[in-house]
Amino acid sequence: MARHFVSKKDVKALRESLNTLGISLPDVSVEVDERKGEKCYYVNGRPYVYVSEKVIPTLFLLNEIRPDMMCVTVDDGAVPHIINGANVFAQGITQMDPNIKENSVVFIRNNKNQYVGVGVSKKSAGEIMEDKKGEAIILIHYPGDKIMKTFT
Repeated sequence: MARHFVSKKDVKALRESLNTLGISLPDVSVEVDERKGEKCYYVNGRPYVYVSEKVIPTLFLLNEIRPDMMCVTVDDGAVPHIINGANVFAQGITQMDPNIKENSVVFIRNNKNQYVGVGVSKKSAGEIMEDKKGEAIILIHYPGDKIMKTFT
């Protein structure tokens, strides 16, 4: 299906979904591209939000608005692995928003505040930072993934 502009009602619903993640979408016109049950919302020609089972803000949106909620900061040694699609291990995490709960959508950034991935936490922030062992975040979006290849 071809990309088309969405109604104000649909943009409002998208904004509400993003607000639950602590993200506010700029007040601009939004286009959507729908393919086999997946949707990708575009702002100024760039993919900003991907929707299938979950609402996933893309790295384009995260790096533009730089949210301060639901963020996980990783050390420089973890970044190349994340960029290649590896899950995040607790040992590589230097900081976490203390409000992160189990199964929360989280935004992964490097020490320079550049977002490199989106994932789902396996435990709460407190548990992850206390244990500092094992897989902590399941990666669902990263540079070069299916979302980026399909919709950019």
